[in-house]
Amino acid sequence: LFTPEWSGRYMGENSLGRLWMLNHPESRLRERMGYYVEPGAGAEDFIRITSPEEITVCDPACGSGHILSYAFELLMAMYEESGYRERDAASLILERNLSGMEIDPRAAQIASLVLAMRAREHDRRFRTREGAPRADVTVLSDVPLEEGDLTLCGSKLPEALRHLGEVGSLLAPTEGDLASLRAELGGCQADLLGSGRAARVADALRKCEALSRRFDVVVANPPYMGSSSFNEFMSKWVKANYPDTKADLCTCFVERGFGLAKDRGYSAMVTMQSWMFLGSFERMREGVIRDKGIVTMAHLGPRAFDAIGGEVVSVTADVVYNGAFAGEGTYVRLVDVNGSEPKCEKLVEAIQNPGCGWLYRRDAQTFTQIPGTPIAYWASEGLLEAFGTMKRLNELARPVEGIKTGNNDKCLRFWFEVNRSKEHLDLSDGSSLRWRKMCKGGDFRRWYGNQFYVCLWGSEGQLLLSEPGSCVSNREYLFTPAFSWTYISSGRFAARISAIDSLHNNKGPACYCKPESLHLLLGAMNSSVAQDVLAITSPTLDYKPGGVGSTPVPSDDVACVSENVAANIELSRTDYDSFETSWDFKRHPLL
Repeated sequence: LFTPEWSGRYMGENSLGRLWMLNHPESRLRERMGYYVEPGAGAEDFIRITSPEEITVCDPACGSGHILSYAFELLMAMYEESGYRERDAASLILERNLSGMEIDPRAAQIASLVLAMRAREHDRRFRTREGAPRADVTVLSDVPLEEGDLTLCGSKLPEALRHLGEVGSLLAPTEGDLASLRAELGGCQADLLGSGRAARVADALRKCEALSRRFDVVVANPPYMGSSSFNEFMSKWVKANYPDTKADLCTCFVERGFGLAKDRGYSAMVTMQSWMFLGSFERMREGVIRDKGIVTMAHLGPRAFDAIGGEVVSVTADVVYNGAFAGEGTYVRLVDVNGSEPKCEKLVEAIQNPGCGWLYRRDAQTFTQIPGTPIAYWASEGLLEAFGTMKRLNELARPVEGIKTGNNDKCLRFWFEVNRSKEHLDLSDGSSLRWRKMCKGGDFRRWYGNQFYVCLWGSEGQLLLSEPGSCVSNREYLFTPAFSWTYISSGRFAARISAIDSLHNNKGPACYCKPESLHLLLGAMNSSVAQDVLAITSPTLDYKPGGVGSTPVPSDDVACVSENVAANIELSRTDYDSFETSWDFKRHPLL
């Protein structure tokens, strides 16, 4: 329902089509592939194919079969080019080339019908021809095993088979599992009274054999589901079986795709873009860069599916070579293009005109220079060099999370809601302030401002800590020079200096600095270069201290940066103090 036809064609042409073209460089198939990206110099070591009958293609989450449908079309062109009759090719494709897996029986029925109708286009008697092959679409429904059905398989496999309708093609049976199932089935067949058990074991064996196959090409738009939505069984099972990709179902399918693809084969999928950047997928990215090769990627971003509005799903379509890859991958950046069809048009334009400005060629090894190994294909050479040669913010300062208040309604106030005599107690007698100034994020504002709040504090924070759920971390840095920023923002990063007597809320993190470097680092973080870096290290709505802290910054003052920053702070302070919500407000500038 949600996958545009052109994205399926893009994945198919650059996996299945690429395999054919590498084996048959003289082929004219490229004339029919509008989304095909020509391999660069030093292409990968590919699987050798002499006949289209040898190629195997699988969609492990095939839905109603439209990706398989286009694969059929591409295979038919290969058969025709190889001199086969259309009628023979139609049967051979269903019999030897295409396989699908699906947990929804109705969707699997539709997929089988779609492929049968595809064959009917090329063989008018296909539906009535005796011995015509059926589409290879396996329904992965639960296997209703009873206690004692599988005595040789341990406990993990039977549990997964009982939940196969949830696990689906993520289940990866081993050769040992298959051997145990065959032994179980042999024992059942020797038992004349064990026909029910034999049927259940046979069903388990049939499905596990289908799941254990490997294919030249794997193409899919897998399901997306965050781990927070897993039920109890899926949560435990995914953590145990996919520890590096457990945060989302679609990334589990990415990992599974590499297991389904043969060595030197291809896995092509439309997935959420989060795996490219987030820290929870860092080990997955490192594995892809180290052991695989990104052949091509269409970074679609939001609004790629017209059936899903707004920013709900941000995706990327990529083709990954399942083996060591020393060449450059081709990346097309379409995140700023709105709508499915405009993205399609820009993708075709980029393929036809590589100098368009949104097509990039990059060796994936360069991503290892960046902290967290994000797939930052658009980063300039200068920016990549900065990561390798300059110090990072967290080497010169301490960006940290702020204070968590267990009860905001009680612990936080606007400064003008508090009795100033209690807020500004005389510390000469050794007493402590009841209320302390607090930075808590706010709207876009650089250099100075957004100082609206005070926080319940007391002696060394005892009043705050008396509230359940409150937490004061990084206590050793409190009330030292710092700048702050807004933790969650859909806009640009904006850092501003903090009052030295301020606390910092977890929505307004702090970067504590030495007094002599405060202005230099504040200027660096408000620069356009830092914004480009943060687009890589903090690509979501969260400006977390870890991502901010990995920004390369100058360690020595250059070109009077600190002097200019001081001037900017004063200009911003003057502007901010002209509003009555500033605690230093004296009079409106127009009066």
